[in-house]
Amino acid sequence: MKSINNMFAAYELRELAAFTPKNRQEYLDINQTAYNLKLNTRVPTTVHIEPTNKCNQTCVMCVHPDMQRPVTFIDDDIALKAIDQCAEFGVYAVHFFFFGEPFLNRKTVDYIRIAKQKGIPLVSVTTNFTSIKDAEIERLVVDGLDSIHISFEGLSREKYEAIRGTDSYERVLRNIERLYHYKAKHKSEKPWVSLTYVRTEETDEQIETFQSTWKDKVNSIHISPQFDYLGRAPIRETQGDPNSESILDRSSDDRLACRQLWLRLVVLSNGELVPCSQNIDGELSLGNIRDMTIAEAWQGDKMLDLRAQHITNRIPSDCVCDKCIDWDWSGRVVDRPKLKDDDA
Repeated sequence: MKSINNMFAAYELRELAAFTPKNRQEYLDINQTAYNLKLNTRVPTTVHIEPTNKCNQTCVMCVHPDMQRPVTFIDDDIALKAIDQCAEFGVYAVHFFFFGEPFLNRKTVDYIRIAKQKGIPLVSVTTNFTSIKDAEIERLVVDGLDSIHISFEGLSREKYEAIRGTDSYERVLRNIERLYHYKAKHKSEKPWVSLTYVRTEETDEQIETFQSTWKDKVNSIHISPQFDYLGRAPIRETQGDPNSESILDRSSDDRLACRQLWLRLVVLSNGELVPCSQNIDGELSLGNIRDMTIAEAWQGDKMLDLRAQHITNRIPSDCVCDKCIDWDWSGRVVDRPKLKDDDA
């Protein structure tokens, strides 16, 4: 892909806006290029499909109890329409997760199978891995799930329960073991397994211990900075500012356009199409997939207006984006240098 240091001709920009990635490197490259150049692409490269917004844990860094929209399970017509459109439009990555535990919906494994059968290159899921059944774990392997991101904080049962609010530590360990059992049984490299750990109040030493414990057991460990969710998470009562490891720019006066507006779209379990993976109640809805396509929402006036507000940093005070301080999070995080004192 052409370097952004070079001058682009008009036809090259049009080709980039219509570009459909065929492999992971092309996917990563077009993600950065689309944001850096503020391209009006045909469709997002990543679509989140929310199987349910119901959750079975009460994590201290999460605002799920404050969610205002009704708890629902996605209807088949919404899920299948979203999958079909992603396959038709050339969406590279479909992620079965948003604001709930996906495997509380017993149909999630079916949706994963259908997405792979439709030829979607990257199908993934994020899960706390507590509610999945053994037979469903085997299906993830057999049906070709590409990657699984297991949310798993704590080096001990006590620490896990303190953060996640349930005594499920041993169950998760067992399910991870069963996942690797089925990968070996079917001689499969898939799914790629990542542990995701959201920082709360841990020291660097505790994080390093967690990483050293798991580094030879999984494909990847992602230590995530803590997000703000508009300051409503329970841990704010004792912690104060969210722990971003001093790597996220959270300035308001000279903030930059949020990357998510050029990278991803979320299909909520009620069908609403939302361009932000922090917008838990869907106030930023571009419309409903029952009435419009993913491409129409992505290229529609609401989305274009929202992008213009972010580019010019003139976000209306009544827009949920106005108070958000997490606009920097979807850029490169791994190995990102810490902010200088005068930038923090």
